[in-house]
Amino acid sequence: MKRSLPTCALLLVLLQVAVFGQSRPDTLFLAAARQYQQSLYDGSIRGQSRLFNGTEHRDYLAQSDENPYFNIDDWQYGFIYYDDVRYDSVAMFYDLSRDQVITEHMLTGAKIELIAKKISSFEMNGHLFERLYKDSAGVISEGFYERLYNGPTKVYVRRTKQLSSRPSGNELVYTFDQRNRIYLKKDNKYYPVKSKKSVFKILGDKKPALRAMLKNEEIKFKVGREHGIVRMAQTYDSTPQ
Repeated sequence: MKRSLPTCALLLVLLQVAVFGQSRPDTLFLAAARQYQQSLYDGSIRGQSRLFNGTEHRDYLAQSDENPYFNIDDWQYGFIYYDDVRYDSVAMFYDLSRDQVITEHMLTGAKIELIAKKISSFEMNGHLFERLYKDSAGVISEGFYERLYNGPTKVYVRRTKQLSSRPSGNELVYTFDQRNRIYLKKDNKYYPVKSKKSVFKILGDKKPALRAMLKNEEIKFKVGREHGIVRMAQTYDSTPQ
């Protein structure tokens, strides 16, 4: 597992090298440098402490190579808006089976489950997730959704994993089956979409432009459904009425 190095710790190391590398360190300079080191450290701890007020995470005990996490079973780095404060270069896991964001305590290295309702959004390795809330029509439920496109017509996907098992000889083989449910948001309403046909029902007033784009770019929904829906939304927004 990778471990993140707090920025303040790196600054302390560099400052110590600069100070003690002098042939005749000045006493007053050393005292001021140490005081500055302590202020950097204390300030960083105070600033980050709100990020570590969740509960300790217990790892899933894998039977083979299955895992409940998004993308890869390793720390991923990005930013998070937590309790209305942005934190950068944060090490995170995103547990899709529990819709839970996990971070690494900067002092102990422990895995901490963050309080989900305090997270408005987070980004890891270029994937941006927003916390959405149940709409009045009951189309979406509360939770984290990856935002694929942020135009006037928005595209979101809800990613989940569910543990399943199947017999193999005298053993049970466990896997996490991932499901991706895609939604369009148009005129402040959410619509579930799966296919070109379902998208045309919502964006049908510009169907000729959408059909032309799909043909010109040779988009195949069977191999690139998310990309195809994003391109349809982008083309819809960029096509004049």
